[in-house]
Amino acid sequence: MAFCYIAGASPDAVEIRPRPGDFLIAADGGLDCLLRWGLRPDLLIGDMDSLEATPPEGIPCKRFPREKDDTDLSLALEEAITRGYKHIIVTGAWGGRPDHGVANLQLLVKAARRGRFVQMLCGDCTATAITGGSTVRLKGHGTVSVFAHGGEARGVTICGLKYPLENAILRDDTPLGVSNTLSGEGIITLAHGALLIFYQEGITCDIA
Repeated sequence: MAFCYIAGASPDAVEIRPRPGDFLIAADGGLDCLLRWGLRPDLLIGDMDSLEATPPEGIPCKRFPREKDDTDLSLALEEAITRGYKHIIVTGAWGGRPDHGVANLQLLVKAARRGRFVQMLCGDCTATAITGGSTVRLKGHGTVSVFAHGGEARGVTICGLKYPLENAILRDDTPLGVSNTLSGEGIITLAHGALLIFYQEGITCDIA
């Protein structure tokens, strides 16, 4: 299965290693990161207001006006979804402005509601989102945090972690799910609503 990788412009972007056959999108200034890593994107997209490097010749480009309703990352995610990618990995979308970080977490939930599994690399942890009817499997050792998004998350079941839950309700104003511990394998299932899940480096997470 081919993945889509998206590089944003955050200066502390985590280096990515796409495989042959994966699709690589530079969201505006994300091109600068990719060129430093010796990577050539398949598509450059955005309003080009944070781009420092001159795009190499031959890279397809979708340019948008600076005054628009969507962020560059939102445009890149929409492009990935339109192209049919189910698994999307994002780097360079965390660690800059806090408001941009919150906006990008919202995009994770939006993509999950459309049946996409997006993983956002955030330094030494990764963030993802799931919506009602979804299950993720975790493997490894480290800290896992789970938060409700957009109201209540109902029917939350957490198995295999230090602090289990069964058919619980999490609310977006109560951080009950922060700093759980995984030692081996675990499962998180959600019946209704949306969850944001953060897990440390050394843990893998996949849709079941």
